Amino acid sequence: MNALTTLETIRRGVAADSSSLKEARERLAAVCAAAEVHRDALRTYRSGSLASKFTNRPVADADGGLVIDRRKHPSLGPDGAGELPRRLVNDVHRLIRPQLVRQYPRVRVETMKRGLLVRFNNPLPSGEDPTVDLVVALNRVDAPGLWIPNLDRNRWDPSHPERHVELFTAGWPTLRQTRQHVVRVAKAQAKQFADPAVCSFNIAALAWECIELAEPLDRALLRFYEYAASSLARHLTKDPAGVSAPIKVSDRNLAVTRFRKVADAISLAIDAGDDSEKVHDALAAFGVFWKLIQPPLGPEAAAVHEAISGGGSLSITTSGTLVAGTVSRSTPVKSTRSYGGHGVHTA
Repeated sequence: MNALTTLETIRRGVAADSSSLKEARERLAAVCAAAEVHRDALRTYRSGSLASKFTNRPVADADGGLVIDRRKHPSLGPDGAGELPRRLVNDVHRLIRPQLVRQYPRVRVETMKRGLLVRFNNPLPSGEDPTVDLVVALNRVDAPGLWIPNLDRNRWDPSHPERHVELFTAGWPTLRQTRQHVVRVAKAQAKQFADPAVCSFNIAALAWECIELAEPLDRALLRFYEYAASSLARHLTKDPAGVSAPIKVSDRNLAVTRFRKVADAISLAIDAGDDSEKVHDALAAFGVFWKLIQPPLGPEAAAVHEAISGGGSLSITTSGTLVAGTVSRSTPVKSTRSYGGHGVHTA
C-alpha cells in the first residue's frame, strides 16, 4: 500500500455512517421547525460540521440557530441596550419541547451558553445519539453576521455561521470533496490527542484557505499540513467570514509542531512509493496517525485478503490456519462468495 491508499483507508475508517447523518439532519430539522413557530422568529439556519459535511464518526451533534426579530426586542444585543436573551431562551424552551416530545418522547431540552441543547435520549443501533445545539441570535444592524449570546460570560459575540457554511461548501464538486476529505482526516488526526491543540473550526478554516484545487488525498493533506504549520507559526487563523476575532488556539507552538510532524511524515510516505513497510512506519509514528492506521498485512494474510476480495479459494490447514488456495492435508472452505465475494468491505 502506498501513501494514497493508506490515507484513503483512514478516511473511510473515520467516515460517518450515512444513516447516522440522516438522523442528525432530521433531528436538526425538527428542532428548527419547532423554533420557527415562535412569534418573533425571522428564520432558522443550519451550521457547523454537519451542514459543511465535515462530520466524522461518531455523529455527536448538529448545529443550528434561531434568528429573532430585533424590532420586537429593541433592548437585546449590543445594537440595543445590551440585554441578554435569557427570558427569550426560556420562552423558546417552553415552545419547542411540547412539539418535539410528540416525535421524541424522551427528549430533554437544556439551557447552554449560546441558547438551547436538545438531548433526544434515543440511541441509534450504532450507539450514537446526536444532540442539537440551537443558538438564539440577532441580526447585526450595521454589519454582516449575527450577534450570538454567551450566557456564561454575560456578553454577546459577533459571528457569521451561515456565511461559514457558504464558504466551506463553495466550489465545484471535486474541489468540495477534496476539502471535505482533508478536513475529516485532519480532524480525526487532531482528536487522537487528549488535547487536540486546535479546534475543528480552525482546521476547517485553514483547509478553506489552502485547498484551492482538486487533487489526490495524499497530496492535498501534504499541502494542508505544510500550509497550516507555516500559517499558524506566523499568526492566528482569521475568521473566514471576516466577522469574528481570529480563532483561538489552546497551544499555538504545540499545534505548529504537530502540523510540521504530520507534514514530514506524509512527505516521507509519498516518497516511499509502494513500499508498504516504509509507508506504515512514516504514517503510524506517534503523533501522526498512530491510533488510526492498521499494521500492514504480512504475505500470508495479504494472500488470504486477496482471495476473499477476489472470490478465490481458501483452505484450513490441520493446525487451523486459514490459507489461500488448496494445499495438501487441508480442508477446502466453502466458496468465498459466502463472505460477500467482491462486496467484502476491505476498508
